[in-house]
Amino acid sequence: MKRQKNQAKKEEKKAAKSQEKPQSALLMLGIRLVACLLVCGFGLIAGASDSFHSEVERKTSIFLRLPIFFVTQGLLNDLFLGLGLQLARRICGDPGDLPWDPLKEEVIHHDSRITWPAIELPKELQPYKSRVGQPFFLNHVTGRQRCKDACMRCGMGVGALLGVWFMCVSLDRRSLSSLGFTLDMPFFSEASMGFAVGVFIVAFMFAIELLNGWVIFIQFFEVFDQSENFWICIFWDVVFHLNVAINEELPVRGWLLYNLAEAGVAYFQLSAMHAFVMAMVLESVVFVAMHLPSPGGTKPLSMLNLFVGGLAGGLNVLLTSGRLGFALGWHFGWNISMGNVFGRSTSGIPISATFISVVPHPQKENYHGGVFGPEGGVISPAAYLLGIVLLVLIYGFPDTSVTGPQLLAL
Repeated sequence: MKRQKNQAKKEEKKAAKSQEKPQSALLMLGIRLVACLLVCGFGLIAGASDSFHSEVERKTSIFLRLPIFFVTQGLLNDLFLGLGLQLARRICGDPGDLPWDPLKEEVIHHDSRITWPAIELPKELQPYKSRVGQPFFLNHVTGRQRCKDACMRCGMGVGALLGVWFMCVSLDRRSLSSLGFTLDMPFFSEASMGFAVGVFIVAFMFAIELLNGWVIFIQFFEVFDQSENFWICIFWDVVFHLNVAINEELPVRGWLLYNLAEAGVAYFQLSAMHAFVMAMVLESVVFVAMHLPSPGGTKPLSMLNLFVGGLAGGLNVLLTSGRLGFALGWHFGWNISMGNVFGRSTSGIPISATFISVVPHPQKENYHGGVFGPEGGVISPAAYLLGIVLLVLIYGFPDTSVTGPQLLAL
């Protein structure tokens, strides 16, 4: 009888714990919702108040709008990342009693449990195979993990979009389309052109790496977890990288770039072109900071290349008369081709399948970029330069005679 009672008590405790977990998840969701509502409410009040109005800007001061922008982006990204994760868990068939925040194994950059490669490596690479860690610098995960990554990033894309829309309507008194996010036929046409340029310059980098022996080809159509479907893995990577482009381009090359340039004209009496260049430099610094948590993101060459990439992204906006389509297409084409066509890490982002599988040479990390990928290598600046040349050939140079209001209200 005592054993039965003790067993019953244990089962009751387990049942109570299983009920506490979903309640804590709902509590975390509630806390995030309240935080978002409080910040957005403050933004609405600030936007309607004369106390924060700037005479030179003719709207709420940039010195208040800037911190509200970063806070709303952080809160909304976090909220919708969590919602995306809950969706992914349902898709993957996970138990319903998991906590709200991602588990440690749900945010990994490399799954050491995956046996790779499935085929025999070339003789020159055999001695490195037994080394501890990641001797070939590749970040491999399962398609199941990429499903979760994609859903979380999709949530972040929604959060970024809502955050920028909120800033536009409540504090900037402008439409979202005024930032170049027009979603019309010219927008999609330029996005397609930007995608082609992004893929082309990554192919250029890949060709140089391959010809110089920095990476070695091993096979076509590789999926790292042999139990998974190649095309499903690729699908999740497409979803992931589409939302990476939205999540980074719209806030950084959309809202931040425009508002910093406008502030440069208003407060420092800079010319429109000088203000835009200043804004490009500042948004590039933010772009570097966004990638610091990635594997290899703190290496000096990685940071330098990301800064140059940020400047190239700013030029995408400037030379296309303030439209975001080309920049979004370039970003998506760059990421998806680097990771899932040519089999390399993109800013340390892992992959689960690739059309072309290669092995970065263990002794040439300084050339090919190591775990961070080509963006941490020596050829990346040349690829950005090639992309800028193609951009100029397509759109020409910007008109330096354009005045501040005309340039900043493109």
